[in-house]
Amino acid sequence: MRRFLVLSVLIGAAVLPPNAARGQSTISATVVEHTTFGEVSARTLADHWGLQPDEITKYRDYMAVEGCYFYGHLDPVMVLGLIETDPTQRARYAEKYLLAERKRIEQQTGFATLVVAAQLKRFGLEPPVDFSRMPQAQNSPGYLQSRAERLNPPGAASVPVPAPVAPPAAARAPVRLQPGDTVDLLVTAGCEAACYEKLSEVLRTPDIKVHLYGRNFTETPALVAWLERWPAAGLDPAARTAAAARIEPRRYDAVIFEGYPLASPMALLRRDGVVIGAL
Repeated sequence: MRRFLVLSVLIGAAVLPPNAARGQSTISATVVEHTTFGEVSARTLADHWGLQPDEITKYRDYMAVEGCYFYGHLDPVMVLGLIETDPTQRARYAEKYLLAERKRIEQQTGFATLVVAAQLKRFGLEPPVDFSRMPQAQNSPGYLQSRAERLNPPGAASVPVPAPVAPPAAARAPVRLQPGDTVDLLVTAGCEAACYEKLSEVLRTPDIKVHLYGRNFTETPALVAWLERWPAAGLDPAARTAAAARIEPRRYDAVIFEGYPLASPMALLRRDGVVIGAL
């Protein structure tokens, strides 16, 4: 963005008006002008968004009189799709926007994957941040009471103050696997015999998927190498190959196992997306 500011300060006998002899001066200024993306040519915008110059003109005209108040944060394709009345043309904009959005998501997730890889390589698996341990929570007098009062204003129905609780004892009881279940299996870098046996035990049930969470592995390839050493006890080579296809290695997530012991192996049975107990 370029800004143009012209200030004319008329000082000195040669340029001052007659009243300057009495110690007065005159200062005049032009209006500050701003230039924005509107200076980008219609052709440049059209080429970037896959549009025609006349469509860019339509977009700019609409944004100048109305769209700037509501759609300033939206791209030209979406704005044109919102104001288009012809069904065929509107469908074209919808498809164009969808394809561009998918590309943006691919770029964002691809970069996020690189960030995670860099995190694991440089810092390893760090423990999650417990914000309740910050000084603002621990050292502030009346913190919990103030929190309760915010959740329960005078005259309103009482709302219980949320607090982290462990799963009920019933949820910790062993449960039986059924085809179609998913098991969240927590293993650590130093656990082999017991963790390998638990993995084989789970996969002996047909149509079971295993989300394998590795804890204390310095990097993702280390978990993959751990899995490659899996002896697959009780499974012949063909069965091992089929079972391995049902294993999905994942980065450790403390939220998944919150409230359960972190000693490995820890296996949680998930049915229809809900954890129903520990194996």
